Amino acid sequence: MIETLVLAANFRALGLTVAAVVVIAFIAVFIWNVSVAKPELGSEIELAANRKPYLTDEELEGPKLDKALSFALIVLGVCSLALPFYWLAEPGRQDGAVEAYLTSFESRGKDLYLEGAQCVNCHSPGGVGGGKDYVLQDADGQFVANAVWNAPALNDVLNRYSDEEVTYILNYGRPGSPMAAWGTPGGGPLTTQQVQNLIEYLRTLQVQSLDVNDIDQSADPEAAQDAADALSAEILAEVDRSLADGEFDTVGEAVFNLGLFSDFQNGSNACARCHTAGWSLGLTTQPNILNKGVAGCGGGNPSGIGFNLCNGSTLERFPDDTWKMPDGSWLPLGGLVEDVDGVPTQYLLSMDNEKVWLNSKGAPVTSRLDDGGEPIPYLVIDDGDLADCRYVSQLWTPATGQAYPFAQGEAVAYGIRDDGTTGFIDPEELTLRDLSSEAFALSDGRLVDDCTVVDMPERTSQAHYDFIYDGSVAGAGYGNGGQGSGRMPGFGKSLPPELIQAVVDYERGL
Repeated sequence: MIETLVLAANFRALGLTVAAVVVIAFIAVFIWNVSVAKPELGSEIELAANRKPYLTDEELEGPKLDKALSFALIVLGVCSLALPFYWLAEPGRQDGAVEAYLTSFESRGKDLYLEGAQCVNCHSPGGVGGGKDYVLQDADGQFVANAVWNAPALNDVLNRYSDEEVTYILNYGRPGSPMAAWGTPGGGPLTTQQVQNLIEYLRTLQVQSLDVNDIDQSADPEAAQDAADALSAEILAEVDRSLADGEFDTVGEAVFNLGLFSDFQNGSNACARCHTAGWSLGLTTQPNILNKGVAGCGGGNPSGIGFNLCNGSTLERFPDDTWKMPDGSWLPLGGLVEDVDGVPTQYLLSMDNEKVWLNSKGAPVTSRLDDGGEPIPYLVIDDGDLADCRYVSQLWTPATGQAYPFAQGEAVAYGIRDDGTTGFIDPEELTLRDLSSEAFALSDGRLVDDCTVVDMPERTSQAHYDFIYDGSVAGAGYGNGGQGSGRMPGFGKSLPPELIQAVVDYERGL
């Protein structure tokens, strides 16, 4: 940036110098013409007979014209050489103008934060979060209790939300909380430009993002990485302290309620702020409406604007779609990858630490190939283990009370046999006599036989992790039939990956 400014300054000086030379040359020529002109002695009629003859046509169209054209050519050449240099400096001048505008916006936003809209009264100087007196009322508007609302820290708000989402919150407020609508679209006093000014000021307060992409694109990646490491260490230390003090039983629960007892980050990265009714009122409200036993069950006023995570909806929205590591830890972010014939290929580890390869769709595949030369996908059986079966029946709906659909007299199922050498062949009829005692039914009613079962670790959901990492986008789908509102923040820039994984485990166990 410094080199760009210096270069822009040199180009500007060059342009001004050329302009000054042209002006000075014009003035000099004018003065010279005036000085060599002879004074008027009388009228044209009186002097006509004695006037000195002027240059001849040959002289006017020869040396005189050559001098004038030469001077014009020199001036044109100077302009032709100088203007491109001036134009080359235009990007620098544009950058300077943008920087000046941003500085102006930030200054105006600071004035709004501190004095105009007085955001500082709730969110404190520097956006570190604070408290706001709040009167708790019931559904009929009757007084219930006095409380102090925990206003979240804003020095990481742009790590959790996009500019558009922050603009929406400023415009329309947060229902069920003291956060009012400040923008004119929501009936507030601030214009669109003032809301943008506020966001530009908030941008100057933001702590370091933990996202590796933000660090790599930073002006000083090394310093950014150091700041990210320091922030991660601070968060991990707070979680460890919370567990050591007996505030929570698991890492996931501690992260889910981050800051409940200590006001760490003023709860800005706590899932429970939205998914537990009354969480933002803290533990001092009398009577205390926060019930630790139903944390995460969502709904209700105040602050319970998140979905209920205790009714099984989480597992319906994010079905199991991946496995953990054999030791119970999560797969590394991005999965396990190894080059296979020069192609980076993902794999999982079984409980025996054997590699289970994944195809391009992320499905685990066997070492056997179908008649098209593609690996055959494993079947995922009820307990999450994998089964490589040579006989798989057509879809069959079991009768009520029957353990297997084929245990009904003449009822038969149809399957596909693979002899291991020729690939799949035409379906053969399978009867009860064809199936071994180790045959079993899949959860969808199909029958399988001649299976090799791979013992796998606990299953979980990568889609669930991704949703917490990225948040929701208004109008965009997520998970199994979910529709984003834009109100669910993304925590990938605010929480270390291992803590997001712990939250996934906690939520899936509610």
